[in-house]
Amino acid sequence: MKRFGIFFIYVILGALLLGLPCCAEEAAKTRTLTDMAGNVVEIPETIERVAFFGGPIGQVPYILGVQDTIVATSIGSKNSQLLNIMDDNLKNIPAARQTNGIINIEELIKSEPQFVLAGDVDGAIVEKQTTIPVVYFFENSEGTAEQTKAEVAFIGSIYGKDDRAQKYANYLDSMLSLVKSRIGDIPLSEQKVLFNGYDANHLITYGGDSYMQERIEAAGLKNAAQEVNTSGVRPGIHAGLDEISMEQVLKWNPDILVIDTGSPEDVYNDPKWASVKAVQNRQVYRLPNGVFVWNRPTAESAVLHPLWMAKIAYPERFNDIDMHDEVKKFYQEIFSYELTDEQVDKILSGEFASAISAGKGQTNQTNMGNK
Repeated sequence: MKRFGIFFIYVILGALLLGLPCCAEEAAKTRTLTDMAGNVVEIPETIERVAFFGGPIGQVPYILGVQDTIVATSIGSKNSQLLNIMDDNLKNIPAARQTNGIINIEELIKSEPQFVLAGDVDGAIVEKQTTIPVVYFFENSEGTAEQTKAEVAFIGSIYGKDDRAQKYANYLDSMLSLVKSRIGDIPLSEQKVLFNGYDANHLITYGGDSYMQERIEAAGLKNAAQEVNTSGVRPGIHAGLDEISMEQVLKWNPDILVIDTGSPEDVYNDPKWASVKAVQNRQVYRLPNGVFVWNRPTAESAVLHPLWMAKIAYPERFNDIDMHDEVKKFYQEIFSYELTDEQVDKILSGEFASAISAGKGQTNQTNMGNK
């Protein structure tokens, strides 16, 4: 009997030992991928916990329908009023990344991500201070439509959501084609001049070497600041922007002024702006703000921003296009979210608040947030 008991124990132990490699193999199942920086990275086969580091990139998991895997995010996403309405769980997710190069490592580690999706600056910090794998994306620094599609496609491939990424790419291409079909015949000499005047003084802008140049041209407009170079980083101003003097704006005398703080009425009543054509013709507009503000290179703004600019500039060419309907349709088809009429109105009026201002780090209703 005793001998039988010992034999039985050996049988059980043997079975357990034989099963261990299988269990270990299941637990350690991984795959490799090549990220957008060309690095070969090993990540788990099943993705359950990811840190998304970057302002504009924060909306991509919602496009792909994988927002339930987010365990750490950036302050721009965390403080987005609309995103908090769309995702009730966002309030429970830590903003381990404040802005470019400012990361709360302790908070990141505590969130236990399987890997971090990040740009070069943030990724280098994570790699230096932790053992968490980093998957690098472009950061879409140039902000072109092609880069935006590539970024969404790359993250879609990680999650096996290529179909949703392709749906987004098709939607973007279709929208840009629509706009081009309406404004493509406007001679250069007849195109209106637009000035993006951000921050409280409305003097911080994007130059001709920025991604905004492509956006403005796609809308059949001229960038007032196209001869100015604003790429790079400057103290106190987010990357890709620079401050222009009021004297320079008066020389440009733009037909249209787009602001991201205050109201058009404030500008109309400001004597400094009185001689500008945009003010005299009451062509000052508040920039829309959805999941993220529309003057950053996001997937949302890549689709809707050129249409919005083209419509305010050439309304007679877009009489059959209702921006209210277009915004609602985009959110429904791409974010799988049904906006209320009130929410659409708040997007188009710029009322939805984000985290960081365009220019000098003030906190207000807009968010130019660094990637």
